[in-house]
Amino acid sequence: MNLAKVSANGQLTLPVEIRRALGVHAGDKVLFMQKPDGEVVVSNASAISFAETNKDTN
Repeated sequence: MNLAKVSANGQLTLPVEIRRALGVHAGDKVLFMQKPDGEVVVSNASAISFAETNKDTN
């Protein structure tokens, strides 16, 4: 389990294990999606954009 603290400005730092699992690096964008049941899914938006762009060219 990983825990992140929200700053007074609403910012948080992703734990290193999560950054590694998502392949997130400085400057990448992270996407937060909330499912109907309230669960929040975190994805590497930069990787998703790259995959969609690459898919369109094939």
